Amino acid sequence: MDLKTLFYIQEVLKESGYYDISRISKEIFDFSQVESVELELILDRIRQQEPWEYIRGYAYFRGERYIVNRNTLIPRIETEQLVDIAISLIKENSYSKVFDIGTGTGCIIISLAKEIDNRENRISFVATDISTHALDIAKQNASNLKVKNINFKSENLINKSWLSNESLIIANLPYIPSKMYQELEPSVKDYEPKIALEGGRDGLSYYKKLFSIIEKSEKEVDLLIEIEPTTLSAFKKILENKQIKKIYKDYRGKKRFLLIHFS
Repeated sequence: MDLKTLFYIQEVLKESGYYDISRISKEIFDFSQVESVELELILDRIRQQEPWEYIRGYAYFRGERYIVNRNTLIPRIETEQLVDIAISLIKENSYSKVFDIGTGTGCIIISLAKEIDNRENRISFVATDISTHALDIAKQNASNLKVKNINFKSENLINKSWLSNESLIIANLPYIPSKMYQELEPSVKDYEPKIALEGGRDGLSYYKKLFSIIEKSEKEVDLLIEIEPTTLSAFKKILENKQIKKIYKDYRGKKRFLLIHFS
């Protein structure tokens, strides 16, 4: 490896506000060599604070490679923990249907379909997204990872008629309050899809709609969601007549995941 070039890449990353510079600099160097992409073209995009995952076209989630582009969020490490929680819930309960609402890259539902023992097809896996472009990416990721037992549907949240008792819904919906969204780093605000990030004035807009749909179904359902930790008190207020079964902390000790029971 050309150390002079590597140090140059690291300097550009540092000036552009990147984290994990050592890893990303090596990935950029290798990518430019293997893909025969001119290094300066990559670094010009880095200087514009474009996420490295969008530049190379893929990201890793739970050790698997997922196609990403500007129609999808880049999978976060916090969401890997959401999958861990979901796997535990599925193993502990007799869910017949598992839904992933706002699937994006498909990383949540694909991980579950790959990692859950479903040889008897006991569980029906369903993923929805309002963006047909995102669904196309999710379907391609499922195909690349040889996962065939997922039903992908173009839908705004979920259709109440799909729900039955013993359903688990997993939702990582847009949850960033509008004011907080305006303060995000350019690498996020200028590149990742706003529709997948901003959750309205209080960060709860999409979740309120989802709660309403589930209530109207009159089914017994568990809902596992990822939230912005600073909005927890607001969630508690609107869920006062529901049962929050458990609040989970993320790797940094922030209360980020809620398990809610509807009946």
